[in-house]
Amino acid sequence: MRKEILNLLASRPGEFISGEAISRHLNITRAGVWKQIQSLKESGFEIESQTKSGYRLLKTPLSIEEWVLERGLNTKTLGRKIKCFEELTSTNNYAKELLHQGDADGTVILAKRQTAGRGRMQRAFASPAGGIWMTVVLKPRLSLTDASKLTLSTGVALAQACRRLYGLEVQIKWPNDLVYQGEKIAGILGEVVGEWNAVQTMILGVGINANLERKDLPSDFSATTLKELLGQPIDLNKLVIAFLEELETEVDSLEKGDSEGLRSRWMSYAAGIGKKVQIERAGELYTGILKGISVNGELILEENNQERLFTSGDVKLRSTEGYI
Repeated sequence: MRKEILNLLASRPGEFISGEAISRHLNITRAGVWKQIQSLKESGFEIESQTKSGYRLLKTPLSIEEWVLERGLNTKTLGRKIKCFEELTSTNNYAKELLHQGDADGTVILAKRQTAGRGRMQRAFASPAGGIWMTVVLKPRLSLTDASKLTLSTGVALAQACRRLYGLEVQIKWPNDLVYQGEKIAGILGEVVGEWNAVQTMILGVGINANLERKDLPSDFSATTLKELLGQPIDLNKLVIAFLEELETEVDSLEKGDSEGLRSRWMSYAAGIGKKVQIERAGELYTGILKGISVNGELILEENNQERLFTSGDVKLRSTEGYI
């Protein structure tokens, strides 16, 4: 009923629709219409009420709303099925549960809060209200090797969406963080579900510090929020839509075999290229010049005039010359 009222109001933009017309359309009482309208207002929809004229929709909320996402998306596959929740333990965990029910390629799960969010290496990932906590379910036509590049594709898609919407010179810190001047804005976690020679399902978890305050973030690492950088809260729905549209393009490109194109785009957003960095892996420290990534997504470090490759694993990357 909530969506039906919104569809009715949106069908006549700028015009009032009488409560009587809405009640007839939905076969509910005028009191029932008023109650639904109040509920929508409490959710952040700006709806003008005028005696004898009725109601008209003026503005949609900044917070995640399934109806707004469904109306705004222009994708072919990603987000054609969306599930939004007030709270989940983890959107990635919920996605795994859905796979047992046979959910289709492109399903997107969003939660306004996560109580047990996690990042790489099972690390805790703070997920308070105001951020974007989401998982995209993919059934890509890719080999296991190429499927591992989907986290790179996700980083590129998110960087492109942020630059397109806000003009922010965000960068990607290998392997899976989006940063601005060295401070983390977002993290990505890709997980292959099942054991196959060719990937049947991959879930991509994305966490974005959007409309959060700095005090909401953990104090044990350097992070910032889009709200802080832009000086005002953002429309979370617009960012999700832009990201999914960019991601669909990136996935399609990778499925067509354009690994070199992905590498080139990733390099254009990469943080720290050409800088002296330190890489810690399994307790050992390596120092050299960050050269970029290989076509397979491995980090390339030039050390004593020789190139050393690193897979993601538990690698810590830091600059010796300022932020990356």
